[in-house]
Amino acid sequence: MASTFMGLSIASRGLAASQTGLAVTSSNISNVNTTGYSRQVVNQVSIGPAAVYSNNSVVGSGVEVTSVDRVRSFRLDQKYWQENSSLGEWQAKSTYLEEIETIFGGADDSFSTTMDEFYAALEDLATDPGSSSARAVVLQTGAAVCEYLSDSAERLAQLRDDINSDVKTTVQQINSYAQQIAGLNQQIAVASASGASTNELDDQRDALIDKLSALADIEVAEDSYTITIAGATLVSGSKARQLECYTIADGEGMYDIKWADSGDSFDAGDSGALNAYLELRDGATSDNKGIPYYINQLNTFAQTFAKAFNEGIYKDGSTYYSGHAGGYGLDGSTGIRFFSYSDVDGNSLSSAELMASGATTDEIYANITAANISLSADILEDLSKIAASSSIDEEGNNENIDDLISLCSDTRMFDSGTPEDYYNSIISTLGTASSYAQRQYDLQSTITTYIDNSRSSVSGVSTDEETANLTKYQLAYNASAQMISTWNQIYATTINMVSSD
Repeated sequence: MASTFMGLSIASRGLAASQTGLAVTSSNISNVNTTGYSRQVVNQVSIGPAAVYSNNSVVGSGVEVTSVDRVRSFRLDQKYWQENSSLGEWQAKSTYLEEIETIFGGADDSFSTTMDEFYAALEDLATDPGSSSARAVVLQTGAAVCEYLSDSAERLAQLRDDINSDVKTTVQQINSYAQQIAGLNQQIAVASASGASTNELDDQRDALIDKLSALADIEVAEDSYTITIAGATLVSGSKARQLECYTIADGEGMYDIKWADSGDSFDAGDSGALNAYLELRDGATSDNKGIPYYINQLNTFAQTFAKAFNEGIYKDGSTYYSGHAGGYGLDGSTGIRFFSYSDVDGNSLSSAELMASGATTDEIYANITAANISLSADILEDLSKIAASSSIDEEGNNENIDDLISLCSDTRMFDSGTPEDYYNSIISTLGTASSYAQRQYDLQSTITTYIDNSRSSVSGVSTDEETANLTKYQLAYNASAQMISTWNQIYATTINMVSSD
């Protein structure tokens, strides 16, 4: 037989369920603009007869709220983390490759301008080989070529240092996110064991994983939320492994990364901002074009141009451009190299010091880099040593300077042609890489935004939907309250009738 107060009990449960629905709806609406918040829903079931084993009970016992769950798609989260990792990689690459383009001056043709001014100064000297002012301009514009290369190399080296700092900062961020996620895992485990809701904690954890995914190539296990990077565990339960940066021996202050607990080398995986930083900082091959690759290209230019200008090149199989060392200065000097390099103290080596090692010509010029190329000390100290003449004691002779002008426009100086052809090929390669990175970044932005919007369509709060829920639960609450009032009247009447008897 049903309880005497069964009707009141059923109505009270309805009132409580509607109250819970109103509270959840209020929470959803108040968090409509909260980043990472997942919409919550009330799960409720009807309660069967109080005595299910009794044939006399035919009426259910009302409603019961079983849980308040957040609406979330782990499949979409996984997809977002995967694409966000690629987005982080291409964002870093597109940003830094664009900066490298600026250093090379691809947009403003600053290199071409510098070289044109040098060639123009050589032309003016060819017109008047004995002119001191023309020789001074050759010295100034030649020094400008060296300065342009040195400045470019210095800026590339500084950019590499900046990226190296980004590596360390990113490792620190990964460690921080890992510790916070592990801490949330612990809180979630404790809350779950006590039967408390973990919805807000779950949202905080997912928001941290969103940030982590932009930095590294992570994978997340659905059941345990174990996080791995390139197969190595980063977070497992309440345990977070830490990464450690250390300075590479003889590595110009560059950082390498290892696992702090084991000392094993860290693999950043195939995507993420950290992987991009490492590739940009260390890439030195045609398959992995980072800053070292472009510095090597500048060094090759400096070495090849200096060697050809100083020593000359073949016009064909038998005819030879003598180079600056083969000509004569106003003071009768010969064997003077126009380009040299600075020693560790920044002092430019003289022509004799440059060639004094007894090494082969190629080995000598291998010492020249874009960072240290300079005019020789001989030229810097005495303009008369600029070798315009092909014969001694012929002030008006301009044959050697004409040879140098022709040499500079000869397509055999570099494998890819003239000095400008070679330098433009570097800019072209860089421009292609930069454009590709920008296109990939734009594509990944579109994909990631689409997936995030898909997540929001599932997890996000719709004010229209919540307004409808508010009305629904309010009406249900009012109806349950009315039922309680009605049962109160019934019970009051019944009690009065019994009392009067």
